[in-house]
Amino acid sequence: MSAGAPVTGKEQEPIPFGEYSAIYDLIYRDKDYAGEAGFVAALIEQHAPRRNDALIRVLDLACGTGRHAMELAVRGYVVEGSDISSGMVAVARSSAAERGLDVRFHECSFQTADAIQGSFDVVLAMFAALGYLTDFADFELTLKNVAKKMAPGGIFIFDVWNGTAVLPQYSPHKVRQEADDKRKVERVSRTTLDAVAQQAVVNFEFKVEYADGAVKHFSENHRVRFYFPQEMVDLLTALGFEVLLRCPFLQPEKAVSSGDWNMTYVVRKMSGGSTATDQGQQRSAV
Repeated sequence: MSAGAPVTGKEQEPIPFGEYSAIYDLIYRDKDYAGEAGFVAALIEQHAPRRNDALIRVLDLACGTGRHAMELAVRGYVVEGSDISSGMVAVARSSAAERGLDVRFHECSFQTADAIQGSFDVVLAMFAALGYLTDFADFELTLKNVAKKMAPGGIFIFDVWNGTAVLPQYSPHKVRQEADDKRKVERVSRTTLDAVAQQAVVNFEFKVEYADGAVKHFSENHRVRFYFPQEMVDLLTALGFEVLLRCPFLQPEKAVSSGDWNMTYVVRKMSGGSTATDQGQQRSAV
């Protein structure tokens, strides 16, 4: 789950998920990827277009180590993934090969995803990956690229952090420890909020102790944008998408509440591909 380098002219921090990629699956080894893929599959079956007996094609943007992509491939979808982190892509390719799964992984960002060949019935951005696009220019470019990659009638499924939950619920300090037979990992996260910019700044400090006694320390800073429920609807509408579903993550039958940290959206391009801005300009010209 890593997004992309911003296209704006501001000085930028290093791209996240560098050294982190080597221990990412250990940190999240208890994450229920199969269950989350089942949630996504149910949304696909309900909202994605059907083309006779053709298999549904899925593009998983910011796919990280490819765990969601592989679980969807197991369910019979034709899946490709992409991520800006070369380390994440390397892990994804290795894992898919070990499992004997035919999943192609590309090394590219949200902002360069239009270079991926072909069109897709479903485009995904899981694990709040869109939040790494903290500038509107990057968000807008990403949505344009998503639209380019979507087949006619295709859908975009993604989740983001909900500001009404983040502001009162965020934890300024967390410690997580995991271990396997090769290493022991400790991740300390320190989070500060910029409520005006709607961003969480998370500093991760890592300590990796290997079985041979070697110890490695490194750190990463992650800046994540959060959104308010109606704000996201308005942004999507302005960029030419209609919202088919908004729900809490993993709970498609429920409406989003102020306490739901992750909001899932299922959206489709507006008919004709025009944006709300285009439509307003057309009306003004009449």
